[in-house]
Amino acid sequence: MHQWTTFAGRAALLTAGLLAVDCRDPQSPARRSRTSPEVAAAAQGIALDQKNGSFTESGSLLGKGFNPTNPHVGDAIIATFFWLGSSNIITSVTDHLANGTPVGNTYIPVEFVTADGISMATYVATNVQNFPDPNSTQNDILVVQADLSSPVTDGGVLLSAYTGVEPAFAQALGAHQSASGFGTSTTIADPGAIAIGAGALAYGVTMSNDATAGLSGPIKGDGEFAVPTAAGSVDPQWTWFFNSPDAPRTWLATVLSLVPPPATHLVFAVQPNDATAGSTIAPAVQVAAQDDAGNTVASFTGSITVALGTNPSGGTLSGTTIVTAVNGVATFSDLSIDKAGNGYTLVATTSGLTAATSAAFNITPPPATHLVFTVQPSNTTAGSAISPPVQVAAQDDAGNTVASFTGSITVALGTNPSGGTLSGTTIVTAVNGVATFSDLSIDKAGNGYTLVAAASGLTGATSTTFNITPRPQASGGGRIDPAIGKTTFGFHVDGTSGPPFKGEMEVVFHGGASHMMRIHSLVIDGVGSSRDPRGGLCVTWNGMARVNKTDQRRYTATACDNGQPGSTRGRGPDRFGITVDGSVSTGLTDLTGGNIRARE
Repeated sequence: MHQWTTFAGRAALLTAGLLAVDCRDPQSPARRSRTSPEVAAAAQGIALDQKNGSFTESGSLLGKGFNPTNPHVGDAIIATFFWLGSSNIITSVTDHLANGTPVGNTYIPVEFVTADGISMATYVATNVQNFPDPNSTQNDILVVQADLSSPVTDGGVLLSAYTGVEPAFAQALGAHQSASGFGTSTTIADPGAIAIGAGALAYGVTMSNDATAGLSGPIKGDGEFAVPTAAGSVDPQWTWFFNSPDAPRTWLATVLSLVPPPATHLVFAVQPNDATAGSTIAPAVQVAAQDDAGNTVASFTGSITVALGTNPSGGTLSGTTIVTAVNGVATFSDLSIDKAGNGYTLVATTSGLTAATSAAFNITPPPATHLVFTVQPSNTTAGSAISPPVQVAAQDDAGNTVASFTGSITVALGTNPSGGTLSGTTIVTAVNGVATFSDLSIDKAGNGYTLVAAASGLTGATSTTFNITPRPQASGGGRIDPAIGKTTFGFHVDGTSGPPFKGEMEVVFHGGASHMMRIHSLVIDGVGSSRDPRGGLCVTWNGMARVNKTDQRRYTATACDNGQPGSTRGRGPDRFGITVDGSVSTGLTDLTGGNIRARE
């Protein structure tokens, strides 16, 4: 039902009411229950500011001040005058201060109704000015009075002032009408329903001539107002409890509407709060359409759009960004931003109104929840470092790398088809959320290896599959050839060197007695080739070998073909050299044809 607020009437009806009407319960008006539409009092916009009134007035004027407190400058004032009489005898309605100083606002007649010797007239002034706000003394109280063309024996006035009404009278006044009726017992006073917009003021007033013996005045009245938050109709009704079976009593009733000013601009009624990246901003952001006085215009039902204004991190605004306003307010309940950053703002726009920019807010990084391989392991040779280096990142649920994560990340073999061993630095501290593993290697060839990454508190990750291919292998030995007194080396290259070094080769190397050594159990982990400046091809082996039956040593051996006169291309090297541990070196030594034995 309508929620009406009584601002004047019997003291028993409303303790805040300032009009003590001379009547008892059986003769007093009461509001009848109403069923449609249901409305609630608006939180902003039009609101009752001040109220006052007086009955049992007589003479050639009816007036009352807003004591003890003036309304606000800019209010709309509704003044309803009651008197015994059948014609409109009001010549003018004016205002002045209690000390007699004229104020000069314009009061325009809106409704006059009369029946059975009683009359009621309602006047409205909008955007009232020129009085102290607030008043410092009672001499500064604003007084509204009606001057009458002839005196009355009984009369009264109800005054009420409202904030948030459209300043221009022509635009402020909505629907209005009056009615009258009579009854001898319980009677409904109903001026009729009027259409009203959301957030508009509905003002209703009634009076009757139900005189009762022993009371000082024959007339009584009640005024009420409501501010519906949804458009529809209002139909104020009062129940007069008449008890005069031999003499019907008369009632008068008026209803009118005043509208708020139009919306001119948007404001963020609920500013965006700080949130984590990808999470919904809470509480929900709200944008209101307001008038120039800063009142939310409940009748505004247009669409409002929000978008990113300041965007420090190139984030994306997600959620429902276009919302239809309800009672002048658009609520954005699912907004989120995907990237962390400080100093984001939102901008709200709608057609015809000035846009609004929100206060700055921050989007913080969400916590890391899982690991991902951002650089997957690639195929490589057994024993060689996996290149490019494997990288593992700590990411949040939205897939953003969390730069603040600085924990340790461990990698290990997952699928291990050949029983290989993972070597290198397998535990690395993340930098800006990423751990880089630059020296990982696996010692055994196989297809379908995987790595697994783990970190405390985070969901682990498994890499894509990759293959480890066999490294070049060579085996060989050396001996002292008694026939020539030199060291003879034999190499067998496992199909990786290609011509001219295909197959097993025995090479005499002219190193002299001081460099004679036995090299065997060779393993090659790197093979390269280059052009021989003499017109042939050189092949270089890097690897490990046992020297003179001792421990494994690092060596580099080079053989070149087609550099010596009399050599046969493709039948073996004509120069050979070897370096052991980077210190013992033969240099690249020429081999004569008689010292070369090579076979496929």
